[in-house]
Amino acid sequence: MTRINLLPRDIVIKEDRPEIILLVLSGIVCVGIFLLYAYISKTIERKNIRTEILAVEKELTHLQVVVNKISQIKTERDALKTKKDAIEGLMKTRLVYPIFMENMLKVIPSGMWLLNLNTQTGEGKISLRFDAVAFNNYIISDLLKTLDQSPIFKNPEISAITTGVGDKGKPVKQFSVNVDYLMQEWK
Repeated sequence: MTRINLLPRDIVIKEDRPEIILLVLSGIVCVGIFLLYAYISKTIERKNIRTEILAVEKELTHLQVVVNKISQIKTERDALKTKKDAIEGLMKTRLVYPIFMENMLKVIPSGMWLLNLNTQTGEGKISLRFDAVAFNNYIISDLLKTLDQSPIFKNPEISAITTGVGDKGKPVKQFSVNVDYLMQEWK
């Protein structure tokens, strides 16, 4: 059978391949649907991110208030700790000088009196320098012996002894002593 085609060639080609046009159109539609889906999903994702950002910023402002309050409490705690330490330091040292004077009175022999007493507080000790007057060298000797044998007075040193005249015309001995006093607790 012979086939005779009376139609022009362009029409015959279009008629022969109508599925190609349909295929191209369906491809374009699929690409369009994909792009539309991508656009819609990105828009929804952006909206969700904006909502999340707003929630996070709201939580951040709330947490910033909490952090500021914690910082204020820490500052107050440090101030109170400083005050507490100062009070404890005062409580520990408030009786140092009364105890020291009580111990000093036990060491000073009769016939001797102090003209001047200087103290310098150190770590666990008080460095003393005092000027004194005694009636004779035996009293000075007793003082040095007592200081040397005492467990709370350490390193006694005496300066040169000078002789002078007291208020009633009696001869007196003037001298200076340097000694370390170890701080004691109230018993």
